[in-house]
Amino acid sequence: MGENELARDVGLVGAVTIGIGTTLGAGIFVLPSIVTAEFGPMLWLPFALAGALAFVNAVLIAEFATALPRSGGAYGWINRTLGPLFGTVAGVAGWASTTTVTAFYCIGFGIYLGFFVPLPEGWLFGITLDPERMGALLAAALVVSSNYLGVRNGGPAGVALVATMVTALVGFLLAAAVTLEPAVLAAPVVDREAVSTSGLAGATAVVFVSYLGYAKLAAVAGEIRNPARTLPLSILGSLAVVATLYVSIAVVLEAAVDWPMLAATDRAIVVVAERLYGTTGLLAIAFAGVVATLTSATMSVSTAARVGYAMGSDGLLPGAVGTLHPRFGTPHRAFELSGLAVIVLVIIGDLLTLAVLATALHLVVAVLSAAALLTIRWTVPTYAPPFSAPGGRLFAPLAAAGSAALLAAVGALALSVTAAVVVAAVAWYVAYGRGRTDEREPVAEYLERRLEGGSDAVTVAGREGTVEDRSLEEPAGPTVLVPLANPRTEQYLVELACTVASARNGRVVAIHVVQVPTQTPIDQAATRAGHTSARILEAAAEHAEAFDIPFESHSVFSHRSIEEVFDAARRHRADLVVMGWRRSTPLAGRAETVVDELAHELPADLLVLDGHGFDPTRVLLPTTGTENDALGAELARTLATAAGSEVSLLHVVSGERERSGGRRFLEDWAAERGLEDAELVVDVSGDVEGAIAEHASDHTTLIVGATERGLLSRLVRRSLVLGVVERVDCSVVLAERATRRTLGERLFGR
Repeated sequence: MGENELARDVGLVGAVTIGIGTTLGAGIFVLPSIVTAEFGPMLWLPFALAGALAFVNAVLIAEFATALPRSGGAYGWINRTLGPLFGTVAGVAGWASTTTVTAFYCIGFGIYLGFFVPLPEGWLFGITLDPERMGALLAAALVVSSNYLGVRNGGPAGVALVATMVTALVGFLLAAAVTLEPAVLAAPVVDREAVSTSGLAGATAVVFVSYLGYAKLAAVAGEIRNPARTLPLSILGSLAVVATLYVSIAVVLEAAVDWPMLAATDRAIVVVAERLYGTTGLLAIAFAGVVATLTSATMSVSTAARVGYAMGSDGLLPGAVGTLHPRFGTPHRAFELSGLAVIVLVIIGDLLTLAVLATALHLVVAVLSAAALLTIRWTVPTYAPPFSAPGGRLFAPLAAAGSAALLAAVGALALSVTAAVVVAAVAWYVAYGRGRTDEREPVAEYLERRLEGGSDAVTVAGREGTVEDRSLEEPAGPTVLVPLANPRTEQYLVELACTVASARNGRVVAIHVVQVPTQTPIDQAATRAGHTSARILEAAAEHAEAFDIPFESHSVFSHRSIEEVFDAARRHRADLVVMGWRRSTPLAGRAETVVDELAHELPADLLVLDGHGFDPTRVLLPTTGTENDALGAELARTLATAAGSEVSLLHVVSGERERSGGRRFLEDWAAERGLEDAELVVDVSGDVEGAIAEHASDHTTLIVGATERGLLSRLVRRSLVLGVVERVDCSVVLAERATRRTLGERLFGR
């Protein structure tokens, strides 16, 4: 069996979704009132300054993440470059910052949930909790339990939620631009009152928490597809989008109402939305607030658990923290630890304290990240990352100085707690971690190996050239990719794939996609995987031995399932994909997801075999002359040559008057496809599904071309393929040609 492959399954859309989803949280929904009450009428400027510093730090994050694109984020590269002592400090501070900001988001959720659901007061451990805290505890329970159970984050649902938030806020801004006079909108910027430097610094420290999501992408850097391009674009792009929204909304808030009114409520944006647009505006923004806070909390607690899990795996925390749940495959102990911390912070913390504390702890990690980057630049002469911060060695000191200056402005309480966390982390390393963590490879040698394309233990799927360099010598014929999942049906898939490959002097590449929960780093899941995947692939290799063709196999670890099959087809340059399906699965005539349908073409021709086995003795191929039917004809001809199959071609017409024309069509079509020896059957019933079901009753295999209907048509109308399949007892092969279609064709069909 070949090496394991670690899928890079987060593309640009997914990365931007993570970046915006973790950043566009409670900050703009609850902080404007707090900032105005504490520091006066200067709302937009702190958001602009905090965004500028976040952008400077994000540039360093983008460079580090492209140079060391591995899961774990800042903790991982600080631990690697500065050593485990500083790695422990970064890990503990980063974990504490992320759990604190998660609690901050949860309280914001409780505030906005009250618009839709009446929340009661509660009591816990002798503490009376107001309705907002009860909502916050509900949010904490939801985000921790969903991550613990491995509920998938992101994907189409995540994209839709983030798009909903952005749309609501952009709509708010556009409506304000129409409603308010230009002079009124410009007044907060042009006529800004004088503010003290200390007040401005304090306000900037408070709102900086609104931007902390920019660093979350680094925690999944090892799973980003094409990291050299995607990471800088997603980190800096999502931050630029969020900063623009924040500053613009802050200007509108100050322009729409007097600052004393902003200071008197904890829901300033809702007050303004109601004043400008009535109940509809209020409900739209309140809903966006619920979605934003819950989404940010979900993604943040996942990041916190990843840090704890990584430290447990490295021996800097007890080993139990670095274990995966035997059933859910998630770092459950890390989630338990993070969830407990979030609940405690929700009970005892207030929004202002949580905001500045999360900022302070994060800035410690930012300073250490800048120091780590300087260390690499000074100690690795060959260091040349795909993305470099402008200004060379000057940019990192600038980021460190800005972070240190803002750290000094967080206030005595947050600074004291942060200092205590740092001291505790150092003490913990000395007392516990120093004797348990593994020795690290020198950073110069490690980076040189990574930048030259090496890997620690497994292959990173998606890196250009990796799979092809490792593959067998390519034969003259096609490459057939066969994804395997069910040990009971793998024999039939391998037999079909090998039959096609051997008839055309090709090769077969078998993969087993091991779906990893989104909460679990793929690289860690691969190193702790069981033997199920190996057994499936070993059995496949045994089935393929009878065909005497080039055969290779790989375990692919991914957060996705079907989507990863198509990515694997591209990596292995497959000409044909042979995959399985169950008749109860609503494929609607295609094996792609909605997102793949809209965004991509099929990477290869596709054959989908149902789970009823594979017996090519008698093959029935209905046809109307489409490209997908032509692919079915190629398969039928191959089976006739390689397996001695008897092939019947079926064409359905309406009435006896069309029989002769149908016969001529079949004769011409069969001659063009090399199927002159096939039995030609013309059915005059006009009932396509009924005719196929009737004639399939005395055949062992039915080959059906995939429906030509577009995405929207398949969603609202029953697919021909599904209707037929439910009525036949023989095995079914669905065939679809990899053809280029326009967006309109993909949506509405031809």
